[in-house]
Amino acid sequence: MSKNDELREDLRAVRGRYDDLGRGETAPLRRCRTAEEVARERAYWRIGGALAHEKHDLAHVVLLFPLAPQVRPSGRPFTFGQFLRRYLGDGDGAALRFRRLLASADKDDLDHRLRGVLRLACADKAPVDWGVLGADILWFFAEGDKVRRSWAQNFYAPIFYNNPASSTPKA
Repeated sequence: MSKNDELREDLRAVRGRYDDLGRGETAPLRRCRTAEEVARERAYWRIGGALAHEKHDLAHVVLLFPLAPQVRPSGRPFTFGQFLRRYLGDGDGAALRFRRLLASADKDDLDHRLRGVLRLACADKAPVDWGVLGADILWFFAEGDKVRRSWAQNFYAPIFYNNPASSTPKA
């Protein structure tokens, strides 16, 4: 298992511990507006465990947990760009929101923009893979803009029926 796969599994485990908490225990996290506020909550350290000590930016991921449930494994790979295109559409408004998201200047700006697009995309409780999205958030500002390029490729690429590797474009 690669380090990135391990990170994704660790992030899914953090989300699982979040889901195991009662509504009253997650209330302080739901009220937080910034990652710094999240990092000051008891529930954060309880669910984050060792990963919270190792990855100081984990609070930026946990901040977004209340906005979308964890997807159940389906065998299909999750990509955030395709998720946004599916749930936001590909009209001018969605494309503008997406471009602004990609242009985030710092982690607080990324948090703000992700909150907005996740609120819209997950209005009907659409689930995300927090292992994949969480790792992307942690690596968003890494050298090379790999995450931004991946999100853009998956957002703008044609959507395919059932199998993303298929060569039949969706009409």
